[in-house]
Amino acid sequence: MKERISRSAVLLTIIALVFCLGCNREKGEKQQKTTVEFEPSDTGKGPAPPKLPQKAAAREITLIVLEDKRCTDRSCMTAPVIGKLQATIKGLKVVRCDWNTPKCKQTFEREGLKYLPAYLFDESVKSHPAYSKIARFLHPTPKGALKALRFPAEFDPKAEICDNGKDDTGNGLVDCKDPGCKKKVICRKEIPRRLEVFVMSQCPYGTKALDSMGEVLDAFQRKIDFRVHYIAGAKGDGFKSLHGQPEVDENIRELCAIKHYPKNYKYMDYIWCRDKNIKDKNWRACTRKNGIRETVIEKCSAGEEGKTLLREDIKLAKELGFGASPTWLANNRFEFHAIPPETIKQNFCKHNQGLKGCEKKLSTKSTTPDGVCK
Repeated sequence: MKERISRSAVLLTIIALVFCLGCNREKGEKQQKTTVEFEPSDTGKGPAPPKLPQKAAAREITLIVLEDKRCTDRSCMTAPVIGKLQATIKGLKVVRCDWNTPKCKQTFEREGLKYLPAYLFDESVKSHPAYSKIARFLHPTPKGALKALRFPAEFDPKAEICDNGKDDTGNGLVDCKDPGCKKKVICRKEIPRRLEVFVMSQCPYGTKALDSMGEVLDAFQRKIDFRVHYIAGAKGDGFKSLHGQPEVDENIRELCAIKHYPKNYKYMDYIWCRDKNIKDKNWRACTRKNGIRETVIEKCSAGEEGKTLLREDIKLAKELGFGASPTWLANNRFEFHAIPPETIKQNFCKHNQGLKGCEKKLSTKSTTPDGVCK
């Protein structure tokens, strides 16, 4: 797992690194001496400059992009990737092919692909001067006729799209009635006025998102069903988390606060205090004066109670497939990512229209740019 700045940036991170390959190597090489081919006389009437040999034109390279316009997720936006490839491979010819065309489906099947989008080259890419910059990030397709750019594609064009009102698989079952949609988030039962957030306690984006909830809760007079969940994994009798054992320990302490101080979201006083310096080992400083007892948190977090709380809590994120902190879930079925209070409110109110508090204007900025830990 790794931290990344934003979902759209995440999708391009590998590619950006690819295209910078060789930068450090070039800087490390000794600068080559240059030779002056021609220098005019003082009067400017010297001999004509000699004609220098022209470099052979690079062979035209074709990039075949298989995409599906039905997918509206950022991971399916191909234009940024195409632009980066064009900037790296001069003269690149791009052929875009949508799933609704026979040619796209034929190529998809012929190459043994499972997900879209796909960025494909034939063997001629090896003849291009820029090939060395991307070679290690190309790999044969499952059936090996073409080379594909390594890319985190995850859209299955053959599966039912669970929220478009169409029968995509031809089995007569539309959207959530299709068996393939059974476990999809969008097909969960809707629970109005519920807002949940899935975080890692030491993720800088997650802490800022939780900080934003101060404004959001006040806007709704704390009369919404707000819940905090954690992203971690089981490891033997213990747990594993992106930021190590200290994060696991804090996840448990915060869950203990949630269990023992739920009234009017009292537990958030502990969380907001910790978020001011989340890696400070002195968690006790965030108890006592705010009405949260140190002994209660310590007894819970040091014993089996705290481990059980975390063990049960992380099952939900795993079930939903949530691995990015923060990930929000509105009304038990609508996923989104946000950090500023106003953005959180807007996404929540989109599914709770007319709810008192939605008319209020909240802060639109955050000290941390939008992003996730994953």
